[in-house]
Amino acid sequence: MKKFEIHLDALIVVVLLFVLSLGVNFALYRLYSSEAKTNVKLQIQNQVDQLNLASMQAYIKKIETAE
Repeated sequence: MKKFEIHLDALIVVVLLFVLSLGVNFALYRLYSSEAKTNVKLQIQNQVDQLNLASMQAYIKKIETAE
């Protein structure tokens, strides 16, 4: 029967890699969250700009046909 042994240095490396991966995941989540919020704001602003453009074009067309 083989005896299972885990060396302290191997355990430290595994724990360090686990903690490091958690840190990287947290950092990437924060970056993604920030970019997602910015993306939503830009999409809303794009819709507002499109509505303003359509309104201005309709007004210009109305003025041109009235003359």
